[in-house]
Amino acid sequence: MATDIVHCFPCNSWPKEANEWITRTRLYGWPHPTLINKIVNSGCHLVPVGDKCSDDTFLQWRISFAAAERSLVHSFSHNQVKVYVLFKYVLRQIKETLKETIGDDDILCSYFLKTILFHAIENSSQMFWQDKNLFYCFWFCFNILIAWVKAGFCPNYFIRVNNLFQRKIHGQNQQILLEILDNYSQIQGVCLSVGNFKKPSILGNFFCDTSIPELLCPRTLQENIMDQDSHILPMISVLSTYTTASMITGKALNLYLSQSNFEEMYIYMYVQVMNIVRYLSLGLISNGLCGNEAAPGNKAKYQRLRKCKYLMTPVALFGTEGLYLATFHFLTGNISKCLELSRRILKLASFFKYGYKLDPELCTLYRHMYHPGCTLERLQKTYIDSIICVREHMHLPHLCLELHIEGRIISIPPLPYVLFLNFLCYHEIGDTRGRDEALNHLIQIQYHKEQGGHKYWIVHTLLGICYQTLGNYQRAIRAYWESTQSQAAFPAWNTGIHRIAIVYLCMYVSQRSDRG
Repeated sequence: MATDIVHCFPCNSWPKEANEWITRTRLYGWPHPTLINKIVNSGCHLVPVGDKCSDDTFLQWRISFAAAERSLVHSFSHNQVKVYVLFKYVLRQIKETLKETIGDDDILCSYFLKTILFHAIENSSQMFWQDKNLFYCFWFCFNILIAWVKAGFCPNYFIRVNNLFQRKIHGQNQQILLEILDNYSQIQGVCLSVGNFKKPSILGNFFCDTSIPELLCPRTLQENIMDQDSHILPMISVLSTYTTASMITGKALNLYLSQSNFEEMYIYMYVQVMNIVRYLSLGLISNGLCGNEAAPGNKAKYQRLRKCKYLMTPVALFGTEGLYLATFHFLTGNISKCLELSRRILKLASFFKYGYKLDPELCTLYRHMYHPGCTLERLQKTYIDSIICVREHMHLPHLCLELHIEGRIISIPPLPYVLFLNFLCYHEIGDTRGRDEALNHLIQIQYHKEQGGHKYWIVHTLLGICYQTLGNYQRAIRAYWESTQSQAAFPAWNTGIHRIAIVYLCMYVSQRSDRG
């Protein structure tokens, strides 16, 4: 192993030329303020090494931050150390090429690479430097090297106005080095193979896989957290599957013992959703509202509904989950509360995407929450899911025909549902302006890319129900017919033909009454 021995004098004070390093804005918290204070209090060193481009080389002294750099390297994560090792391995191969090309392998040195790593870590999230992103991190740093060689400027980490490339990376040397780096970039990873470049390693094959676009462009902090949340969303959506009381009790205990923010969010959702589903399955809403059992006294009925509302309130904080509570308010006659919830959810519902994908535009609204410690808060504001209607549970009576078979489940995208709910509310209170506005929006939603009738036949059906409610039977028939022609999933559950028959019957009765 090569070793450099340089005599030096310790300097207990921090040089004023590097004061900018102390007060520099650091968006991602590295180095930690405690480490910065430790480095500054330790001072620096003075070494008798002058600028080789100067006429007074042997009279000059240089400020050395070797001790500070050692402390920074010791703060590296395991993955960051791996990236540094890969960087140094590539450097050795580049040096061989430089020696063969121009006879000088000292153009590029490991100190440049370490400087690049310092800048890269300081200006990126720690979430990016995970083991699974090892090669993304390497190419991120490698691209910085290429950019700096193109510019002919490598800023010293502590004194950024100092150009480390000033001595040798300029003119012809700069162009030769840039060509070599570009070649390495094009073959992507073959440079990391052991031995002859004509025999790419598995690592090289991995980098040459063009099906992985992230290799060419490292993911941002927002993209990484969006990806993390996208994996959480399907977990939450299936929490309403079958469970037992003992499982709920166990999850509640885990909630008390949970340590991470993700654990708390996941278990909280599990316990709350399971309680609601269990409550609905017992008939505390559907039986009480639809009269499927012997009618209890008014006081007992009021108590049941009040308990149900309290059970639904916590989970209603999670985005479009609030539509279940809005439906409850509509069914119990609290129209103003239903409209209040609907207005709050309307904008959020428009961002729904099939397959629990997070809309980037939605996430920009909550950009300030993009750090690992606020998963629960972020999902409360961005969680979007379809509305699931089951016969045994609370649902709008307008959908009884679709849910007349036991065990049938109807999935309704949130935006058409909230517009349909608004239409019913405004119609109930006689607000024709609000009703017509909701109807017009619902007409447009038929052709929505993510929530239109080509993906959900129920959207056409909801529009038909609106027309039928207004007595516009011709348009109702047309909407129901379009529902039957939709190529969306579960066509066997489509009741469009039955609804058309009912509308014709209504038209016949209406005509008879007019004659009579």
